[in-house]
Amino acid sequence: MDLIGKIKDVEEGTVVALLTGDEGSKNDVPEWVEEANHELLDIDDNGEYYTIYVKKT
Repeated sequence: MDLIGKIKDVEEGTVVALLTGDEGSKNDVPEWVEEANHELLDIDDNGEYYTIYVKKT
């Protein structure tokens, strides 16, 4: 997952936006965020893709 690599490279408090067309990400990403102790800020459904906002903690 590109999100995991990106989160590792940014400073604490940074918000990362993941753009994905994979509907499964709506469930998978929040589960991973909880396990990794980060903060899920929002999931926007843009029709053809989702934008998932995660804050590194």
